[in-house]
Amino acid sequence: MGHSPLSAPVLEQFLIQARLTGAVASLRLQTASSRLLGDLRIHAFRPGSTLELSGLHARDAVPAEGTPVTLTVLLGEEVLTLESLLLPPLLDDKGDTLLRLDWPHESAQLHRRRDMRVAAPDQSPLKVRVGLGGRILDALLVNLTETGVGLALEEALIVDLHAPVEIDAKLPDGSVLHCPGEVRHLAYLEGQEYPTRLGVVLLPSPGMDFEPIRRFIQARRTDRSQGFRQS
Repeated sequence: MGHSPLSAPVLEQFLIQARLTGAVASLRLQTASSRLLGDLRIHAFRPGSTLELSGLHARDAVPAEGTPVTLTVLLGEEVLTLESLLLPPLLDDKGDTLLRLDWPHESAQLHRRRDMRVAAPDQSPLKVRVGLGGRILDALLVNLTETGVGLALEEALIVDLHAPVEIDAKLPDGSVLHCPGEVRHLAYLEGQEYPTRLGVVLLPSPGMDFEPIRRFIQARRTDRSQGFRQS
């Protein structure tokens, strides 16, 4: 599992196919709000220059020029992610807003779509290591958001609320989550293989780079939202 950088010709071919097939895309602003704009499409692109996206909802405010963004595009069983900056928007011939991105100057990444279908409700869990009470325990990560995780442990434990924990996980796209947290919820599910359930709020250090985790969650949300539309 993991991800691979794309060469310029492969990126261009991917974008051509995405435009022709109307592949679903999303755009996440790399700001404090991590605002997500979904249900977008590739409208046009000029290699080495710009990339245009259509589908912005009328209710959505146009983000400011110069905002750093992460673009995710779903095409078949592959997921493309790239980072860019917003340029001034354009209007198409119908008067609808086109979002414009600067051509990415860093390598785009390609992931397997099935690798994004984990660590969310009704999806496959991930095996992780948890530091708790001076012990290192195996656990399942059953839910991951930008603010917290849900853990399932095989061992029956008595855990104090607000107890400190350390989370170590490697996500399927290669992103690594190593972060301290604090137990805010505890439940015991009788008869389950992993009966101890912990709700943990993540407490990242000021210098921690959360961007890889946000990229992973964005790709997963985009995949799930398309699945909901098709069901």
